[in-house]
Amino acid sequence: MKISFEKYHGCGNDFIIINNLSKTLPNLTKDIIKQLCNRKFGIGADGLIIVNESSEYPFKMTYYNSDGNISTMCGNGGRCVVHHCYSQKIVGENSDFIACDGVHSSVVNGNFVKISMNNVSEYKVVDENIFIDTGSPHLVIRKNKLNDIDIIPVSREIQKTKLFKNEGVNVNFLSIINENIVNLRTYERGVENETLSCGTGAVAAALSTSIFLKSKSQKVIVKTKGGDLIVDFKHDNNNFYDIYLSGEVEKVFSGIFNYEKN
Repeated sequence: MKISFEKYHGCGNDFIIINNLSKTLPNLTKDIIKQLCNRKFGIGADGLIIVNESSEYPFKMTYYNSDGNISTMCGNGGRCVVHHCYSQKIVGENSDFIACDGVHSSVVNGNFVKISMNNVSEYKVVDENIFIDTGSPHLVIRKNKLNDIDIIPVSREIQKTKLFKNEGVNVNFLSIINENIVNLRTYERGVENETLSCGTGAVAAALSTSIFLKSKSQKVIVKTKGGDLIVDFKHDNNNFYDIYLSGEVEKVFSGIFNYEKN
C-alpha cells in the first residue's frame, strides 16, 4: 500500500504529516513510526502527525514522537499541521482544530502561523528551576551561557531523577537577554535528543521568564537554533491566559512510502 505524506518544519522542528480524513490509513505500529522518523533509514523527523477526522472540528491532530509513542501537545507540530490543512483547503485562514489537550484556534498568514495554547495556572519551583506544563511538561533551567552546556548527557541524567523517571520531561536551558528576548535550547523527551526548536518549550520559556523576572511583559521572542518563535500572553498573579505561539513554517517536500503489513 502506498501512503502519501508531507514533510514540514517549524524553526527546524520537523514532522511527517499524513492526511487520514478518508480513514483509509492502516494502523501504524510503534516500530513503523519509529522507522519512518529515523534519519538514517527512514524519512527522518522529530515526530509524526496524523490528520484525523473530528465530528466537531475540521480535523483532529494526533501526534507521535520519533520513538513511536503517542505524545502530548506539540506546538510547532500544531502550527505545521494547520499550514498543511490550509494548503489542502481543509481549513481557512482562521480556524479551530482539536488535539490531545483540547481545542486550539489558528491563524495563517502566508508561511506565518499562529496557534492558541492552553491556559497555565500553576507551576513548581524545583531547585531554583521551573517545572511547568504548557501542553507538555517542561523543566526550565536558567543559565547565562548556553553554548557551554553539554545538553544531552545533562538532560538524560535529569530523566533518571525521582520526579521525572516515570513520565520523563522536556529540559529547557534558558538565557534571558531581557524581559522580551531570550535564548533557548531544548532536549525533548520521546526524541531523546536536542531539537532545533520546541513550540511548547518556547511557551514554557516565555512564561518562566515572566516568573523569574516578575515581569509585566506580554510578549517574548524566543531565539532557538532553528529560528525565532513569538509567544504572546496575558497574566495575572502567575495565571497565564490568552497564550499564542507563532512563527514561520515551511513545507520541505512531499512523497510516498510503501506500507507492507507484516
